[in-house]
Amino acid sequence: MSQPAWWGREAGGRQDAGTVPGAGPSGVQPELVDATREAAREAVRARIAGYTPDWTNPDQRDAGVALLRLFGTQLEPVLQRANRLPEKLLVEELTLAGVSPLPATPAAAVLQFTARPPDGRSVLVPAGFQVAAPPAGGGDQVVFETRTDLWATTATLRTLVIEEDGLRRPVTVGAAGPAAPFAPLGDRPRPGNAIWIGLAGDAEPYPNLNLGVVAVVAPVPRPAAAGGRGTAVLSGEPLLRWEVLDGDVFRPVDVLRDGTGSLRAAGIVELRLPGGWQPAVGGRAPAAGLRWLRATLTQGRLAEPPVLTDVRLNTVAADAVTTIRNEAPEPVQVPVPDGRTRLRLSRTPVLPGTVTLQVDDDAGTDVFGTAPGKASTWSEVPSLAGRGADDPVFTLDPGTGVLTFGDGVQGRVVPPGFRNVTALAYRVGGGRAGRVPAGAITAMVTSQPYVVGVTNPRAAEGGSDPEPQSDAVRRGAAQLRARGRAVAAADYGLLALEAPGAQLARAHGEAGLDPEHPGVPAAGVVGVLVVPPVTDETDPPMPTPATLQAVVSHLSGSVAPMGVRVVAAPATYRRVHVEAWVVLTPAADRAEVLRAATDDLTGYLHPLTGGDDGGGWPFGGALRSVALTRRLLAVPGIMAVPLITAVVDGLRLPACTDLPLAATELLWPERPLLVPVPTGTVVAAGGAP
Repeated sequence: MSQPAWWGREAGGRQDAGTVPGAGPSGVQPELVDATREAAREAVRARIAGYTPDWTNPDQRDAGVALLRLFGTQLEPVLQRANRLPEKLLVEELTLAGVSPLPATPAAAVLQFTARPPDGRSVLVPAGFQVAAPPAGGGDQVVFETRTDLWATTATLRTLVIEEDGLRRPVTVGAAGPAAPFAPLGDRPRPGNAIWIGLAGDAEPYPNLNLGVVAVVAPVPRPAAAGGRGTAVLSGEPLLRWEVLDGDVFRPVDVLRDGTGSLRAAGIVELRLPGGWQPAVGGRAPAAGLRWLRATLTQGRLAEPPVLTDVRLNTVAADAVTTIRNEAPEPVQVPVPDGRTRLRLSRTPVLPGTVTLQVDDDAGTDVFGTAPGKASTWSEVPSLAGRGADDPVFTLDPGTGVLTFGDGVQGRVVPPGFRNVTALAYRVGGGRAGRVPAGAITAMVTSQPYVVGVTNPRAAEGGSDPEPQSDAVRRGAAQLRARGRAVAAADYGLLALEAPGAQLARAHGEAGLDPEHPGVPAAGVVGVLVVPPVTDETDPPMPTPATLQAVVSHLSGSVAPMGVRVVAAPATYRRVHVEAWVVLTPAADRAEVLRAATDDLTGYLHPLTGGDDGGGWPFGGALRSVALTRRLLAVPGIMAVPLITAVVDGLRLPACTDLPLAATELLWPERPLLVPVPTGTVVAAGGAP
């Protein structure tokens, strides 16, 4: 044969094979075949001469032509699936190695209950009490569950009094709370200053009382630090003493929980009250006839006085989750048995760490069931790798609810039996739908005598959807390299994403960076810059103090070497407004082209979705006018960009000027301004056409 066979040429590979966008760390993957219907039809048409030489003049109305066109249309999705094989293989390899998408996180809300018992006594609202609200963005209602018990009192908040330097100053309180922000410990907090809380009502609050406070939050939270040297608790840390005025005698009050940090942040204070608390008789109290609760600053000084905007009774924290109890998971069949047992929970997505599993051990000898059963509790672990043959553990896939048990080599084998595995409890929920606005939570799913109402004074916070598979693949190689331990600076940012209770979308580690002392290199310090999920497209996202503390606690306590000081802080943002002149093609839809170009630029500069790989604008990555111009020219319908400039933090840069960023800085895009200009527009030295 003078020519190789056609199958030999095809087996030799495509000479023009290229790359296409992919989910891997490089952002590209090989293109195995030309996955278009036209290419499939051309490949079949080229074989007509070899297989049907008598078909020399195909007509458009010929049945064979119609069959060829139909075949190309049906083959196109098959070829597209073939091109996804590299991505599929990468995903499977990372899954085997224990790298999976981060699960959804639930939103959190503060609830206020109203109780009206006939005897006026406090009513117990037990932990796990369920309420509901319409979801943010539509869909099924979102269920919230309370975290702790609440004793809802019938007492009402009548007045607040600030005591500073021996002088008392009342705070105006209306039906909706305080009329204006106030400093609970005075304008110059010092030991001896106090806040008096006057309660009205016939029955005493007992045994517990919950106070929910709302504090004025600083625009940029202070950094949080842990680990290293010099991190002992300072003696000047503020400390409050709580007490009640029983008639004319002060009696101490036990603080069960203080989520406010001595009234310095928003949160809930839970107090254990003494029995028989009587209204004040006058003399020592600001006013007689009320039950007075007093919090006195006993030690410490504050550089800035805390400021509160609201104080409410009967408040409790709740999460957008639902608890499922006493469920027998269903078996899952796999195509190729591997010795491991797989069971599936009925509800998803499952929150990791919430599955309580009980397994009934069956020795197989008591056929009549006369012997007492033995049950053991099995634990959830991230991976079965490295587990012993007798370890009672399992892994969880939060998205599918599949529980995977060991094979007798890595992890204990589930004993034989029918429905002998019981999920005593697990929690499902999470996602952006839980970010409901203030006042949206009004329906009670659980019924409780004398509990007549519920609301959320503030909007729910947090809540994120599961991590996209592409993002998990992008960080997969770094995840395997870190192996759960922070060695390189990049490991700190990667492992911060796993911090329990933290609401964050990105994190970046920088060696020698101490956000508490910017510009000064610090040995033994790793700075972690945190970016939470974007909830408002108007302002840059800022983490809460609780998120910063959760990050440093996780990194310092679980993954960082001893002696390393971890400091978590919010990223610094530079507001960028791009202005450009663009020349459009004559036949283009001007509105559609400008909209597409505006959306593309906004997404390119975004801290979460920007950058060349779509993983977020890089920390410290310079803004280059050449890159912006290329982005605009890549939009169909734009022929040229005669002029482009940027306004950064209100200051206009010269045309075609790059903007360098510090290592702690990101961009926050504002809506670009694109001005269509005629073809042939010339830009003068002053920037005018």
